[in-house]
Amino acid sequence: MQKTHHPIGKLLLSANLISESDLIRCMQIQRETGEKLRDIVVKEELISEEKIVQLLADQMGFPYIDLHRAEVKEDALKIINEDTAKRNTIFPVSVENHVLSIATSDPLNMSVMDDLYLITGYEMNVVVATSKDIEWAINRYYLPQGNKPPQEETQGPEETKILELDEVDDQSAPAITLTQSIIEKAVARKTSDIHVEQHEKEMIVRYRIDGVLHDIMVIPETLRPAVISRLKIMANISITEKRKPQDGGFHLKIDQHLLDVRMSTLPTLFGEKIVLRLLYKENIFKLEQLNFSPENLQMVKKAIKFPYGIMLVTGPTGSGKTTTLYSVLHELNTLEKNIVTVEDPVEYVLPRINQIQINSRAGLSFASGLRSILRQDPDIVMVGEIRDEETAQIAVQAALTGHLVLSTLHTNTALGSLYRLLNMGVEAYLLAASLKAMVAQRLVRRICPECKKEVEIQKEVLERIGIMKSPYAPEKFYWGSGCFHCQNTGYQGRVAIQEVILVDDELSELISRAAPEQEMMDALEKKNFDSLFDDGVKKIALGLTTVEEFLRVVYY
Repeated sequence: MQKTHHPIGKLLLSANLISESDLIRCMQIQRETGEKLRDIVVKEELISEEKIVQLLADQMGFPYIDLHRAEVKEDALKIINEDTAKRNTIFPVSVENHVLSIATSDPLNMSVMDDLYLITGYEMNVVVATSKDIEWAINRYYLPQGNKPPQEETQGPEETKILELDEVDDQSAPAITLTQSIIEKAVARKTSDIHVEQHEKEMIVRYRIDGVLHDIMVIPETLRPAVISRLKIMANISITEKRKPQDGGFHLKIDQHLLDVRMSTLPTLFGEKIVLRLLYKENIFKLEQLNFSPENLQMVKKAIKFPYGIMLVTGPTGSGKTTTLYSVLHELNTLEKNIVTVEDPVEYVLPRINQIQINSRAGLSFASGLRSILRQDPDIVMVGEIRDEETAQIAVQAALTGHLVLSTLHTNTALGSLYRLLNMGVEAYLLAASLKAMVAQRLVRRICPECKKEVEIQKEVLERIGIMKSPYAPEKFYWGSGCFHCQNTGYQGRVAIQEVILVDDELSELISRAAPEQEMMDALEKKNFDSLFDDGVKKIALGLTTVEEFLRVVYY
């Protein structure tokens, strides 16, 4: 069927998507720069590319396709190679009865389809998608060409090595390519962890994105052993050892991202499971970037100005405790301060800060490391985690002898950290004299700003949860409907929810006599204390997260 070609400017005017004056201005820019008119209109933020593409599809009779939801056939990828797809901004979706379905963002340019017909011999079925969708699909479904090694950034600890792709023979090239593809795609999607899991009939790759795991791909059976071996070589651990857990790591530079990769192996019923933790070096934030409410931020900044004492950050694994502590260290890191940390592992290398990596085999634990640090004339000490009574006792003594001590605990609430230390055997009167602040936090997914919409929630649900009883109860609620910017999840990035307790004289007196938790809470409520629940409701009211996400992570 012959399609009718319409100039893009006339189409936009006839659809009332652009004013005549704006169109004239964009056409003037086009004459000066030579850019496509549609690209200029998008760049000037007069209309989104998605609306233009949908308009073209409607006017020309081509179907519009969402590549994030489309079923892509591997046979089609073999007909059009990656270079051709990138050069022409097209993507082969499927092939059937010698007809190749091709997604394009520019259906007006039929010469590309004519060229593809001559190159492939296949009839073309044109479907329309945005250029960003097409770029995403190319990166998602094609393996990267060549074996370009990531660049070395800086040398890390002795256990960590720099990734070199030429350490294996040519027969392993497919495994190298696939492994590289898995890591590169993870970085492109801002993944925090890569899980490679061996099950009875398949090996699955999963990405943890914004705290939630997503199935990404199934590794072909013929490549499974080679991929496992390749990852072990990269992490500088034994290839032959399959019966015991192992830990290793390496450095990477992908595009503009500098990151350390920590790798862990674990023997399971059907083979080894591998988890790679991706630590992005640009992820060290200022305190102002951590989503503290103005009141909580003021209390944290006051707490870290004390010349001595303990500040604890609590929460489950993956709640951002280490990020918060690094942000505090960034704030405190001045020329006149001697800052020493003892961590397991050292996740980010900080300038002008002396960082110690725990080594249990060599007898270097948190307790022994902290004891040695105190002989190094420190001003500020960070202990990665207080895990036992000995570490807790030494931390308290360090705080009482003039040092500012920062550390973490795995408790559900800020007050929970106080009672955890008491249960570890720390005397209440010593804790009252040393404890300055307690912070509890969680991470919830942030609503994608590109597809954010207002949503109605039943009153019965809100009443049952208790949100409407909060003084910060929202007037409106929002959610993300899903788009290509957020991989159709409705979320993009994460936001922190916190509660902060600054220990004053009244709380210190209650701590000194190990007052019951309810008595502590009564005292805090008189001070207008905002719990995790309250701060979560605030973030919902600000349109940062959803009620569903709040219930998943924070509600208790």
